[in-house]
Amino acid sequence: MVFKPFAFCTASVFALSLAAVAHAQDAAAPEGPEGPSADASSEEIIVTGVRASLASAQRIKENSVQIVDSIVAQDIGKLPDNTVADALQRVTGVQVTRGAGEAGTVLIRGLPNTATLLNGREAFTGTQRGVALQDIPAELLAGVDVYKTSTPDLVEGGVAGVIDVRLRRPFDFNGLEIAGGGRAIYSDQSDKWSYLGSGLVSNRWETPIGEIGLMLAASYNRRRFEDNTAFDFVSNPIADPATGNMVGVPDTVGGLYTQGDRKRMA
Repeated sequence: MVFKPFAFCTASVFALSLAAVAHAQDAAAPEGPEGPSADASSEEIIVTGVRASLASAQRIKENSVQIVDSIVAQDIGKLPDNTVADALQRVTGVQVTRGAGEAGTVLIRGLPNTATLLNGREAFTGTQRGVALQDIPAELLAGVDVYKTSTPDLVEGGVAGVIDVRLRRPFDFNGLEIAGGGRAIYSDQSDKWSYLGSGLVSNRWETPIGEIGLMLAASYNRRRFEDNTAFDFVSNPIADPATGNMVGVPDTVGGLYTQGDRKRMA
């Protein structure tokens, strides 16, 4: 019996709160000829930008039978990276090696020998089955799919996995699309500035033979860098005066300073 007044009091306060919220909502909704206006409930919300990119990448992962991780560039030039290799370092299970001022070799779960696809088709060089992903600028990128397991529909040969680079194409847009961008990069080791610029023009038309599209995109990347490398590769055994044990003492040590001025067009 002691708890009854407290229980009734709590229920009364809760009921009054619900009534106040309902009254406030009714007062805020404008009345129309047939009751509350439908404008408040028919408002359309369109999500774009980073959140849409993350949602698209999540849908690809959920709907794939393979183990796949994706990067989706919902907006042109919105990736914070300079190249495809730089962007892939953000994917779970992907590692990159860095040198010459950028990300280079791409590994899947620590393993090399990946097959590279360009818009779903096999792309390779004269020496191996992959391409230099650092040669593809991020501004031209629509998305990247990293397949960590293979299925019969994928091109064989990728021991570690398959990387499918999806470039932008004219039918990705509703009509005329013009975009451009640029960025500057300061390298503290070389104490120099670098820059990157890109532009894109795309359009599509209805013709007697059907709909056609045309897209022109270009990118120019100049990077001035400096790599500092320390080395120690020869050691001679010398007896420790205190214990008499043989210990290795390095006698070939040094450092390398490599400066570069790389210009890359795409």
